[in-house]
Amino acid sequence: MKKAPEKQVKIIADLHSHPGTKNSTGDIMDLLSDGITGLTATNSGLYILNYEDVLLKFNGVKEIDKGLFAELSYNGKKGYFVKAQEVRSNHHILSVGCEKYLDDYEDSRKTVEEIHKHGGLAILNHPSVVSCRFWPIKYRLVNEDEEKEVRELCEMVDEVEVFNAQNINLIPAIAWMKKANVKAKELAAEYGFKGIASSDAHLRLEQVKTSGIYVPEEDLSIESLKYNIMNQNFDRFEQYVSISDFLKGHFSG
Repeated sequence: MKKAPEKQVKIIADLHSHPGTKNSTGDIMDLLSDGITGLTATNSGLYILNYEDVLLKFNGVKEIDKGLFAELSYNGKKGYFVKAQEVRSNHHILSVGCEKYLDDYEDSRKTVEEIHKHGGLAILNHPSVVSCRFWPIKYRLVNEDEEKEVRELCEMVDEVEVFNAQNINLIPAIAWMKKANVKAKELAAEYGFKGIASSDAHLRLEQVKTSGIYVPEEDLSIESLKYNIMNQNFDRFEQYVSISDFLKGHFSG
């Protein structure tokens, strides 16, 4: 897959991604030495690379904001990575720059409150999609009651993910998910959000930063990143994963 193109005085940030640990050191360092990568931990995800893994195991790292935001230099390139978590409550909430990892609270409203309490940015991930327990279909569109909950969350969160690269049209009538991104954009516009894009990459390094947002490259820090998102000083780049890439990420790793 093609990475997001470079832009003058801007840098691509893929804040919702789950790159895997079962990759070579060189490949991981090459990934992190370009753009801004959200190392999005989960409480249930095995083999997902998190912020602390990189600090402990890789050379060329310099923290800009202790425990939250760092740069990595490798082979003449420099990139950045940020501490993030997808809290899998009844709706998935992305925390960016939160001081601690949170439990998967059942109520997403508590999740947002806890993220804010610990200094993080709260972003509502794929608002029109929730987890489905019927294997192999992992996700489904929200029902009417769940949409009411989503609207309540829109009154609380800092931003909304309006483009998730994994929301592809996979199986007609069962997993036909591009409409979820359309609905997310309509919802975000209604509540005054600009809306972020992300790859939501699952383990596969080649998917990370194929979608994301462009933010100003000057004076990067966790505070500048949060400021630019809160003030809608960013632009989206959207690119769906292919069916084969989706299957590799979700079923083979």
